Amino acid sequence: MLFDCRGHAVTALNQNAVDHFDNTVSLFLAHSKKTPDALGLTLAADPQMVLALIAKGFFYKMLAKVETDPVALESLFKAKLSVRERGANHRESELLTALEEWCYGNLDKAIVRLDALLDDYPLDALSVKITHACQFIRGQNHGMRASTTKIMSSWNEGVRDYGFILGCHSFGLEETGSYAEAEKTGKRGVEIAPNDAWGTHAVGHVLEMSNRPSEGINWLKQYQNEWENCNNFSYHMHWHKALFHLELGQKDEVLRLYDSYIRKDQTDDFRDISNGVSLLYRLELEGVNVGNRWEEMAKLSANHVNDHSLAFADAHYLLAILSSGNTKAADAFIETMREKAQGEGTTQEIFRNFGMPLAKAIHACKTGNDAQCVDHLLPVFDDLQQIGGSHAQRDVFHRLLIDASIRAQRYTTAKDLLNTRLKQRPENPWALKRLAKIPEAAEPEKAPEKVGHKELVSSSAL
Repeated sequence: MLFDCRGHAVTALNQNAVDHFDNTVSLFLAHSKKTPDALGLTLAADPQMVLALIAKGFFYKMLAKVETDPVALESLFKAKLSVRERGANHRESELLTALEEWCYGNLDKAIVRLDALLDDYPLDALSVKITHACQFIRGQNHGMRASTTKIMSSWNEGVRDYGFILGCHSFGLEETGSYAEAEKTGKRGVEIAPNDAWGTHAVGHVLEMSNRPSEGINWLKQYQNEWENCNNFSYHMHWHKALFHLELGQKDEVLRLYDSYIRKDQTDDFRDISNGVSLLYRLELEGVNVGNRWEEMAKLSANHVNDHSLAFADAHYLLAILSSGNTKAADAFIETMREKAQGEGTTQEIFRNFGMPLAKAIHACKTGNDAQCVDHLLPVFDDLQQIGGSHAQRDVFHRLLIDASIRAQRYTTAKDLLNTRLKQRPENPWALKRLAKIPEAAEPEKAPEKVGHKELVSSSAL
């Protein structure tokens, strides 16, 4: 019987394959650009290694593209064939079933199974990271925190990759509002594993939430040589730097980061497009002329008219298309979204309940119907985290709602949202500037909307 570096039994042809897979997991935790190469070496050493095939399936599902789903399915089928020929242990079987559930549209069921697996195998770093990633995609902030909390007592500095696990735990703490604990945990994790981009990023979130942009810039710069060895996550780290500079009013530096790093390679990954779209929209809200930069974003986004794998991604695609002025393409995009919302499955449910209202709100906002924007978005605002992403990433839609409320003269709504934001982050410049736009003697709304605060209280005001 063969075992991995943390003592788990592994079904594999030889120890060489197991060792390559241990390296794959470590690189995956680090968001390293070398992860695919390590996985390739694993499968070269054992083409039927079930854990490697399962990991490949999860990696491709996380790309959230229609064209990558067949690769995930192929990996699933190869893994099932391997199990039929060689057998599999309990951990491998459960991971395989979780992948199958996600491939067939049941991400929520997959997450439940993955989380339960951690009860039996708390030191399974692959399952920890995949569970964390799936919960992040699903917007399960408290789930992220709970999953890492229950395993932390099993980990210590003597266990390989401990620093990366601290980074995951830090992010869950930050997203649920425990900023002091998140900062301490994240910094300890990065001290142990300086190449932990996720942990570095988690501390960056804390500094953003704590209204400390100068510290945020210095923190990210301190580890920039490490996180620039990442895959496309390095673009996201530069995005965070840009947000800190925007908070300080350094708009020229924001555009420089956009052109030199964030969109230098003009990639088509939904996470990279989301970085660019949300940053351009923030700049435009601050009166910055972004030139023809929307054209690239809109062209790439329109190519995803039939994807609709994540409501989070679709909202950014639609915002790009509309910001370029292409309402015809936007209408077609929304229509295919509506078709996707039909049927059963986690994705369909999220599109029906949150993706479509958000899409309608974005369309209304960008076509001059601000009151309609507020009417569409406000009722789902409390639970917008269910589209996935972080508070920092969803903040672009908070800004959209607040500015639309002001333009529509829905002053009660705008003040309520802004005051809640200021309770979270006193003296926040963006919120104070918006409050200043509201006339002191403004009439209250005749039928004040019920504004929920569950999302905003713990959200970023980037």
